[in-house]
Amino acid sequence: MVLAPKTRHFPVASRFLGSAVAQFVRHIVLSVVAAAVLSMSASVASVASGATAALAAPEAAPAPVRAPGVEVADLAQQFVGSPYAWGGTSPAGFDCTGFVMWVYSQFGVGLPHNEAGQLASGAQVIAEDLQPGDVLVFANTYRRGLSHVGIYVGNGQFVHAVDERHGVTVSNLWDGYWAPRFVGASRAIG
Repeated sequence: MVLAPKTRHFPVASRFLGSAVAQFVRHIVLSVVAAAVLSMSASVASVASGATAALAAPEAAPAPVRAPGVEVADLAQQFVGSPYAWGGTSPAGFDCTGFVMWVYSQFGVGLPHNEAGQLASGAQVIAEDLQPGDVLVFANTYRRGLSHVGIYVGNGQFVHAVDERHGVTVSNLWDGYWAPRFVGASRAIG
């Protein structure tokens, strides 16, 4: 029996098989290895192109969901500087309850044009749990009893229609004037 010379790649096959068989086995093994390498290359290319595509054109993230009260507070702040008008219920001129009533109406929430009705318009909220959009009610401002309202915007601030001189403005709920007059809050939207 004639043995094929040893090859560097397949010494076992070369030693026990003839050169033609060794060449055939070598061809099969190389074909299988080549196919595996090509398959892996295609997978890597597919993953890489997917990663490149993901980097090049990321899908838009869903818009964050904002609490309805935040929307109310944001709208109220857009009217800072609007004029005050006794009995007013529109951007042409607001009184305090008219301002709160009008802002909430933009969200489909009907509120009465008085302090007691607005305080009763939703779930009662304690001061420690205030959230943007809550209706704030005050007493003993220009008259005895319930006499003023505003919309909490966060960080101890609220928006309200004050008077002819100030119009719609932002004030600190916890300052020396407003804090002792604060009587309660309601969450009319939520």
